[in-house]
Amino acid sequence: MKHLLTIIALTLCTSLMAQEQRMFMPKEMKQAYDKGTRSYDGKPGPNYWHNTVDYDIKVSIDPETRGISGTSNITYTNNSPDDLNTIVVRLYNDVYRKGNPRASRVDDRDVDEGVTLHMVKVRGDSVDMESRSFTRNGTNIFIRLSESLKSGDNIDLAINWEQFVPYTNRRTGVADSTSFFVAYWYPQLAVYDDVFGWDTQNYSFRTEFYNNLANFNVEFTVPESFTVWSTGVLQNPEEVFNDEILKRYNEALTATQPLDIISGSDLKDGFAHKSGVWKFKADEVSDFAFAMSDHYDWNAASQRVDGRDVLISSVYPTGNPQAYAAMTPNQQKTMKHFSEDIPGVPYPYPRFTTFIGLGGGGMEFPMMAYNGGPGLGVTVHEMFHMYFPMYVRTNERRFAWMDEGWADYITALVTTRFFRNDTTDLFTNYKGSVGGMQGQYEDVPLFTSSQFMDGTNYGYSAYPLPSFIYSMLHYHLGDEMFYKAYKEYITRWAKKSPIPFDFFYTFENVSGQDLSWLWKPWFFEYGFPNVKIEGIKKDKLTVANLGNRPVPVKVDVKYNDGTDYTVSMSGKTMAGKDKFVVSIPEYKKIESIAVNSSLPDLDDTDNFYPPLKDRMAGVEVPEFIYGTYNIANFNIQAIMENEDGLVKAQVPAAGMNVVVMPKEDKWVSLDGQVVITFDNSGEKPTMSMELKQFGVTVQGTKE
Repeated sequence: MKHLLTIIALTLCTSLMAQEQRMFMPKEMKQAYDKGTRSYDGKPGPNYWHNTVDYDIKVSIDPETRGISGTSNITYTNNSPDDLNTIVVRLYNDVYRKGNPRASRVDDRDVDEGVTLHMVKVRGDSVDMESRSFTRNGTNIFIRLSESLKSGDNIDLAINWEQFVPYTNRRTGVADSTSFFVAYWYPQLAVYDDVFGWDTQNYSFRTEFYNNLANFNVEFTVPESFTVWSTGVLQNPEEVFNDEILKRYNEALTATQPLDIISGSDLKDGFAHKSGVWKFKADEVSDFAFAMSDHYDWNAASQRVDGRDVLISSVYPTGNPQAYAAMTPNQQKTMKHFSEDIPGVPYPYPRFTTFIGLGGGGMEFPMMAYNGGPGLGVTVHEMFHMYFPMYVRTNERRFAWMDEGWADYITALVTTRFFRNDTTDLFTNYKGSVGGMQGQYEDVPLFTSSQFMDGTNYGYSAYPLPSFIYSMLHYHLGDEMFYKAYKEYITRWAKKSPIPFDFFYTFENVSGQDLSWLWKPWFFEYGFPNVKIEGIKKDKLTVANLGNRPVPVKVDVKYNDGTDYTVSMSGKTMAGKDKFVVSIPEYKKIESIAVNSSLPDLDDTDNFYPPLKDRMAGVEVPEFIYGTYNIANFNIQAIMENEDGLVKAQVPAAGMNVVVMPKEDKWVSLDGQVVITFDNSGEKPTMSMELKQFGVTVQGTKE
């Protein structure tokens, strides 16, 4: 028996050493695995815990002044093994407080003294906010307890506060003079977790969520002419709605076809609800947001999910309902495919509402989205966020790629496969958005905490880069295994907070594969992908691997009889190899070969046979196309230049630097995603640049 225990101990020790050798693990994370709160198989450990919060909030909103005043009674439960001597509370709106750091510009009217605290009580006793036991720093307050909060106990707090809905319409704010989307609005308990302890990062507009699992009872008091939509379920519709609107509301709860609960014909002079007191309840969510307006239409329908009806609402300015007619059906279809196909996990909440009013893009909160328009992409993207970081409570403040990257990729996957009926692999979609940053100093390893990213690389590292990596993972594993592992990851970590290794280990555990060939170079190392055609001898194409970051290998062959041949292989084909060989059928008919023309590559000019320089040798390039072009409406520049015999198009602000080749009267990038047309008939040469990946065309005039 003693001998057996020794073998088990040695095996466990060897396994842990192997994990460390495969990928670097910071000591904060390693201690969590050592303590058993997390497991090396990717599951929550036997000792996993998280703290929880119960909020009971009563709040009044004055639309004329934008004023919010409320009282919050909070119960915080310490499920950790630690006794806590300090409680940390977030005051997000203090981002507007004079002197506090901000990552972006704000409306000058919003800069003030921040949140006004009238009263703070702990365990029923008032806290002296001028004493040393109370500290206000950045967007947090720190309350030192006279008696520690013991492990397993809870503590009651009460806070009375005031603040304003900001004019700065970023994630939250004033949509118009009487329409508001309100988030970051209540004093919120910060997270204390098993890895980093208290999350004390300041909110500066850059990073977003990392919140506790919480229950909310919220009562709003607003003028009776206003409608309120929010996280959670309305508890008193009979008290608020008149008979006709109540009838429509109840019909919508089970209606499969969209219907108007409130339309333009209702919003006439004198429109009012029976009451201005709205009561909402939300269980086991990570945050709470709301919206209100006196002139928004409300269209809704239900979607059947796992035997229950989910109410889906589209809320938008009255006057042009045709512009928003597709919103509710698109949300129904999206929720159906999320629940049944990708990721195949039933939508976890009873409601979802999209409120239109943001200046552009979209923003997500539990059961709520604040979007700039009714576009399909943003609609799908924001609904997906109900899975990450809401249902799976990832730490977006440190690991933005763990939710934004998934939202980016799953949006592309769902819209491609279920709205366009296209089964094309998506790893070829990222040359423009990812390729330009590869090999640059600011292309830091993705494992780097998001808090250290700035405006240049935060968006890149949060959205397209991880999305590209997920696409490569999907292609390598194939549909069946990728979906199985992804669904298991969500199921394991639902309502919990995974860190990167929990993701890595879950996919390895479910697939039965060592995936460090992908994780290590893309998450932990500087580097780049770079392949080169080294030569072709009969049917053997030799490709050199000059980079350290593996990508799928895609070889496109054109034959002299007009036919073609394409072969694609997982990135594991090239991982750790200096070169590899690809067999090409019917080699005697080869006219041209391209390797990874549609994938990120540090130098893609050597990915072609015959070489690009040979192809350009007889091409006369009009001299007038070279130079700098000012792009209208975007305040950026495009640069056309000759580089060693090849024509290059650069947009430095977007990280774009691509070779373009002549095709009829156009110049086209090697992946076909950038198409440029020049015109020299006017006073100055102009260009029209189509960026197919983003669905936009920009116009430029030469300096």
